[in-house]
Amino acid sequence: MNKQDFDLLICLKNTPFVNQRALAKSSGYSLGLVNASLKRLVDEGLLSADNTLTPKADDLFKKSAPKRAVILAAGSGIRMVPINTETPKALLSVKGEVLIERQIKQLNSVGVTDITVVVGFLKEKFEYLIDNFGVELVYNGDYYLKNNLHSLSLVKGKLKNCYIVPCV
Repeated sequence: MNKQDFDLLICLKNTPFVNQRALAKSSGYSLGLVNASLKRLVDEGLLSADNTLTPKADDLFKKSAPKRAVILAAGSGIRMVPINTETPKALLSVKGEVLIERQIKQLNSVGVTDITVVVGFLKEKFEYLIDNFGVELVYNGDYYLKNNLHSLSLVKGKLKNCYIVPCV
């Protein structure tokens, strides 16, 4: 299956099929590409004759959904000074809920359980997350000099089929 076929499956998952022109408009692909793609998807058993998703397509979505996430929380959040001089931005509470904990719970609720948090500023304050949520911490010692791209380079082996989430 190519990218266009998968994109059309996503469109059909999110919006019921009306006609090929509507699908072409909503997907941004040409009518000819949509027609050819629909034929391939029916032939592969991912769409029924009336262009609705089959159980095989549902299984494909379940299998391809990421089960891993990287949360980028290394920076000091200098735009929030003086609020966060003693607490990293990711550990601030909003309406009684710690921001990074909320993100972890939301990821867990959709089946993402392999979570790595890249930390830097006041890294020791994040250690409770290991016990409470089973996350892995990776330390970016250069957080004050380098940005999120460096943080990502530290976890490059974990980025395949992964959500990359900036912490707030």
